[in-house]
Amino acid sequence: KEDFTVTFPSYLNAQGNETGSVLVNGVHAVGDTTIAMDAFAADGTGRFKAGDFIKFNAHSKVYMVVEDVTSSSNAATVTIEPPLTTALSNNEAVIYDSVPFTVFLTNDVQEFPSNAIASDGSVLFTFELDVEESL
Repeated sequence: KEDFTVTFPSYLNAQGNETGSVLVNGVHAVGDTTIAMDAFAADGTGRFKAGDFIKFNAHSKVYMVVEDVTSSSNAATVTIEPPLTTALSNNEAVIYDSVPFTVFLTNDVQEFPSNAIASDGSVLFTFELDVEESL
């Protein structure tokens, strides 16, 4: 039951339209849920979308954006959940695409039964891992 890192295929790209190297703007304390950010690639709506995952460089915790983000002057305030578990420093990088989750298996039994036959005759499997985020 050791920790490992996984990037979930269905969350490789954020739903928002941000393409820049977003940074934390200022210092933020443990417990904060609104984070000032700057260095957005452009201004406008939909930079991040509610439901996008973000992670701060050097932190292991992943957070969810809970409101759509509109930037102005390449800056915005982003509301996240859960509250910060570790303080943030100014200019800390924000990861929003291919966010890596540090997780551990919640049980020792992992199953992957065959559940169908493909049109070319190969056997298809369903594989399921039960994981929990490691803090």
